[in-house]
This record gives sequence, structure tokens and C-alpha cells, in this order.
Amino acid sequence: MTRIEIMKAITVTLILSFTSIYAESTHEHSKKEHKQESHGHSHHVNPFKNEVSKENIEKAAMQEVQSLVVEKKIHKSWKHVPISKIGKTHYGDTDDWVVGFENVKIKNKERRTLYIFVSVSGEIRGTNYTGN
Repeated sequence: MTRIEIMKAITVTLILSFTSIYAESTHEHSKKEHKQESHGHSHHVNPFKNEVSKENIEKAAMQEVQSLVVEKKIHKSWKHVPISKIGKTHYGDTDDWVVGFENVKIKNKERRTLYIFVSVSGEIRGTNYTGN
């Protein structure tokens, strides 16, 4: 991935993030309006309503890797490592994406694959080397 592609991915992710934040801050009705007593029936929450595309999940994970490199939390060799695996998983009552990056330059096999956990709405949930 070239620097230009990385910068484009970061820019798109930032724009999408700010759009979501702005939309949430301008949303005027409160959760109280959805209580059964307020208007006689209940609403069921659709957990997939705010689900973003797999492409956006990938961009969010790649941006997180770049941030970790910039913050010097991981070695700079991770900067150009592509996604090696991606899949959905279920923890508790939430569905998340797990995005794996395999860095063959890392000698310690237990630290060779970095996993980024991303919610279906595109929020980073965590990072580790175990995938759990």
C-alpha cells in the first residue's frame, strides 16, 4: 500500500468518524421517548442499523495500526503490513470484526500477528496478539 493510499484511507475514515459524531450530537430525541409508557408500544433495537461496510472496517483497522506506530506502541515495521485475515466474532451480546495483521519481520511468533477488534459500527474495541 502506498503512502497516498494510506493517507486516502485515513482521510476517509476521519471524515466518516466526524460525520457519525456530528450526526449523534444533532440527534434531538432522547431514549426516554422510546419507553413503552411514553406512547403505548416498545421499539426493538436493530443491532445492524449502524453497521458499516467491511471496507470501512478494514480502513478503521489499518488506521489503528498506523496510530499505534505513530504512538510508538508497536514497531515501525507494522506500518506497511497488509491485512492477513478478517472475520466477524461474537462476544457477550455484541458482534465485532477481528482484523489480523501478520508481520513476518517479528521474530517472536507470539507477537507476529496483531489483532484489531472493531465494532460493526466501525469503532475500535481493542488490540492484542492473541485474537481473543
